[in-house]
Amino acid sequence: MTMTAALPQLTAISTNDRATPSLVYRSLLRSIKDGLMVPGAKLPNERELAQQLNTSRTAVRSALAMMERQGLVRRRVGSGTFLTDDAHDVFGRMDQTNAASHEAVPSFAEIVEGRLLFEPAMMHLVVSRVQEHEIVEMRRILEVILGATTWEDFKESIYALHRQMFASTKNKFLEQIMASILDDRRAVLLDGHDTGKPAPSPVKQQTYKDLKSIVDAIADRNGQRAEELVSNHLMRTLATINIWQ
Repeated sequence: MTMTAALPQLTAISTNDRATPSLVYRSLLRSIKDGLMVPGAKLPNERELAQQLNTSRTAVRSALAMMERQGLVRRRVGSGTFLTDDAHDVFGRMDQTNAASHEAVPSFAEIVEGRLLFEPAMMHLVVSRVQEHEIVEMRRILEVILGATTWEDFKESIYALHRQMFASTKNKFLEQIMASILDDRRAVLLDGHDTGKPAPSPVKQQTYKDLKSIVDAIADRNGQRAEELVSNHLMRTLATINIWQ
């Protein structure tokens, strides 16, 4: 089935903002959730999507690449891009965050938006300075993420991994930034309402997979790959904050 209905406009874009890959990704996810794109359907080509979403083909291409890594779309050479048959199931594996605005500390969206400005590039510093025992520690924390029993433990273990990455830069300024981020998130209880409830296994497994790919790139001393993966990870995180509100 070919999708012919027009996609919804990116409501999060203001007149002063560009349609970033994160916002394009968010719009496409909402289109799937709203039934405008159904599993198995062929997507419009990049040019058509860019026109419908009032953005660039580069932003569309980046968003589709993120979706492909998550198993939401598949590309057939000579045929186009299609939603996977189990596209709706992917939502159950996403760590979707409902985060409020806060007066005393930055919101989660502001924090992730800010991290996107420097953290991907920071990975080049990580891969040039990381020591083997730090990579071993990152892999240990990955197993903690996978085995976390509660949402709070799950979130704390994710931040523990990021703290280790920041520490591997051997740059105290960057370490202070991550410490401040964690203090701000803890001040609002990680925006959690039932942090003691079990962390769903599909979400843990998907997060483990995403973060393990970053650690693998660090272990391979591949700064470009690590930069790309961190950028995609943060863009996906930003796109799914309050996505259904």
